[in-house]
Amino acid sequence: MDTKLLVFDLDGTLIDTMGDYADKAAALIFKHYGTPISEAHRLYFETSGLPFEQQLEQLFPKATGNAEVALRFESWKDKYLLNVTLPSKTEQLLHHWQNAGFRIAIASNNLESYVKRLANNWPVDAALGYRAWDGFCKGEPHFQKLENDFGWSREQMLFIGDSPNDARIAVRSNVPFLALLSGEFISADFTKHYPDVRFIRQLSDINDFLTLSKVNFYEKSSADSRSCYPRFN
Repeated sequence: MDTKLLVFDLDGTLIDTMGDYADKAAALIFKHYGTPISEAHRLYFETSGLPFEQQLEQLFPKATGNAEVALRFESWKDKYLLNVTLPSKTEQLLHHWQNAGFRIAIASNNLESYVKRLANNWPVDAALGYRAWDGFCKGEPHFQKLENDFGWSREQMLFIGDSPNDARIAVRSNVPFLALLSGEFISADFTKHYPDVRFIRQLSDINDFLTLSKVNFYEKSSADSRSCYPRFN
């Protein structure tokens, strides 16, 4: 069945923010939990793709400081993201896909207020983020909303993300998936859990998986499904 809706993870996929997030998170984890910076950095990436408060709960279950540390991180991120823009090359690709008849959505576990603010003037048709108050998140809740809003089946969606957690979400939500090797993870990080995962090295490689007869692209390269917080066993 032909793809009609391209669904993108945000951080690390559309915008290059994960390195800065990891540095800030590692500094906070070192300060509040005493975990060495290098280990904290590794743990951040190991649990990436989740809301930060949920990352902390996985790493330090029921620790009394989790809420305060998450608040400090989100307060920093709120200001940090004011200076983040969509790369022009990525914006061009999104415009081309829209002009070819595809619809574009963002599914992110970044806070909904940040996602909507960032994507306000981007060429996207839907921008979904995380809401703590009702559990609306990347995963079953987001894909269910996209089904309802666009009227297309999940077989007509293609989810693109940069983390093994994105792969896990796609599998549990029954959505076709492409793993972007953005530099933070290597192919083995995905294939040890999902040996059949398909990879791209840049966003333009998505063209290889689409029916593009309508347009000539400027660059063409050769558990519980409702859970928002999947973990690897």
